[in-house]
Parts: sequence; C-alpha cells; structure tokens
Amino acid sequence: MTKEESLLEKGLYFLTALVINLILFTLLSTYLLITRLSHEVNKPITLLLEEMPREEKVIFEKRTLRAGGIKEKLEKAKGGMPAPSLPPVETESGDVPVASKETAEESILSEIERKVKSQKAEATQGRPTVSESFGELSGVVSGSGVDLAKGATRKILYIPPFPQLRATELPSTFQAKLWVEPSGRVAKVEVLKRSGVPEIDSALVQFLRSIRFEPIEGNIIQTGIITFRFKGG
Repeated sequence: MTKEESLLEKGLYFLTALVINLILFTLLSTYLLITRLSHEVNKPITLLLEEMPREEKVIFEKRTLRAGGIKEKLEKAKGGMPAPSLPPVETESGDVPVASKETAEESILSEIERKVKSQKAEATQGRPTVSESFGELSGVVSGSGVDLAKGATRKILYIPPFPQLRATELPSTFQAKLWVEPSGRVAKVEVLKRSGVPEIDSALVQFLRSIRFEPIEGNIIQTGIITFRFKGG
C-alpha cells in the first residue's frame, strides 16, 4: 500500500467517525429537550394571592356604599321625590378625604333638588284656590229683559244690558256654572243645561261673562250656579 492510499484511508475513517458522532449528539440533544418540556408541562402551577391591607379594604367598602347611595338619590330626584340624606362617614387613619367625582355628583344632586323645590313654589305661588260655592242665582227671562233673584252670598255689582233673544218657540231652562275671581270678574262659564236654541245659549254665556261681582279678600276663586227660566209674552 502506498503512502497516498494510507492517508486517504485514514481520512475516510476520520470523516465517518465525525458523522456518526454528530448523529449521536443530535439524537441525545433531542431526547433531553423532549424530556425537559414534558417535565415543565406536568409541573403544577402555584398562585400566591396577597390579601388587601385592612386600611385599603375599609376605604374601598366605604366608597362603594357611598356611590350606591348617591345613585339611589339621583334616581329618586328624577322622579320628583326628595332624596334621603347620606349618613356621615367616619374617616380612619390613612383615609384622607379627597375631592372626587362623588363630591361633584352630590353638588349636582343638591342643585337638582333646589330647582325642583323652586319650580314647585313658583307653580303654587299666586295660584288661586277654589272655595265652596257662593250659592245659586235664578233669573226669569221675558220679552222685557231678565229679572235676577238675589239668592247668592256674593253681591252682584254690575249687570250688563240683557241681549235681545228671539226664538220661534219657548226655550227650555238654561243652567250654567260660574267661576268668579277675587276681583269679581267671571273667569269661566260652563253650560250645564242647554235651552235647546244654540243662539240663545251663546248670548247667555256672553251675558254671564260680563257680570261683575263684589271683590273679596284672599286669593280665592268661588263658584256658583245660575239658572234661567223663560217666560212667554
């Protein structure tokens, strides 16, 4: 065997050994990696939960209760109901009061309550109250005019000229209800019983609106009934 053949044989032997070692190293590395991953997957997980400090827990509970009370007050204020006052919250050491969104909501709630009370006061202020009836009046309508009987407790100061009424047949009894203001002016006339002739009903309503009663003290609207009977001739 020549020297060149001997060197070539040694080179092939070395290359073969190197390839075999690389294959073995790769297989070993793969095995170790798979084993480690399997161990990590099956390893139990341990969670450590830290309990909230007592001071922070007390502050959190107080703020939660305060927010719930403010929400309830806002809902009642929208419905026109007065909202209950919130109980005072005692502060402990470490609980420093800070201006927050809750304080702004309380200010808004107070403003809403003030406006509602103001609107109610304006609605009731100056509104006359209806008292008992001042009595009943009766009148007889004939061709010469009307004769009013004085049966009411409130005196009539002015009776306008009675309108000329024309009908082909004698009308039925006419009855109406009057609302009289404290000044004596007739504020409203409601027809309770019609005469059967629309033109006569309209003329009598206008006549009653022009009557003036004596003024009274107080902010009171009185009511009364007046009845007209028709007489032929």
